[in-house]
Amino acid sequence: MLTIGFIGAGNMAKAMMQGWAGNADIHQVVYSPNSGAQVAAELGLEAKQSALDVWAESDMVVLAMPPAQLEAVAKDLQLGIMMKPSVIVASVLGGVSLATLHAAFGEHVMVARTLPNVNVALKYGYTALAFDANMDQDVKGAIAALFLELGRTDELPEEQFGAVSALAGSGPAFVAAFAEAMTQAGIQAGIAPDTAARLAEQTVVGTARHMGDLKKDPMTLAHEVMTPGGSTAAGWEALEQGNLNGLVADAIQATMKKNAEFE
Repeated sequence: MLTIGFIGAGNMAKAMMQGWAGNADIHQVVYSPNSGAQVAAELGLEAKQSALDVWAESDMVVLAMPPAQLEAVAKDLQLGIMMKPSVIVASVLGGVSLATLHAAFGEHVMVARTLPNVNVALKYGYTALAFDANMDQDVKGAIAALFLELGRTDELPEEQFGAVSALAGSGPAFVAAFAEAMTQAGIQAGIAPDTAARLAEQTVVGTARHMGDLKKDPMTLAHEVMTPGGSTAAGWEALEQGNLNGLVADAIQATMKKNAEFE
């Protein structure tokens, strides 16, 4: 059985724990001084008393604490690294490079940067992965296989992580904002709030499934829905006049700019 240990128990860590929870071949343990015991009880996992305890039991350790705690956690783990150097480190720390991770843990520690989004909780997530150039191919494949269980994944250069974070990491919030805008438009058009919310949610979920399951790109599906000169085309024209593409691009750029402040 593979043991995955978490140092940190915030929203992203919980989403990953939920995604792997159904796999009988994976045992999960967690340490967080503030919420580890509560999260473990909530998800049926095993809480540990320290980061070192997590390292000692794990095959892969997910770093999911605030990035400012990296130095302190690395110091706490030095004995574990000496005693058990085979543990893989998978970091979800935003803006923390592979070079910084190696500076904290040592050059010999196997380290991967991972950038998942909250949809991994339902195995519909997206995760970007970055590895050292000299990491063993079998180890890379094993890490990728674990994250593929949580949805889609790609190996990408570290320099693209800022853009990926804005698109995939922050993207669920932006998609949710569009669903909320649809809900409010429905209410303004006279639909009951609960009905409008269900309508918007099902439309977003169904459209995503339609594109994914039937392998259609967004514009192909859009043109299948639209009849030239019809009502959907009229709404599409309103979106173009409102510069939806520009608004989304501005949101992505603002997110990337803020991400850069943490690097």
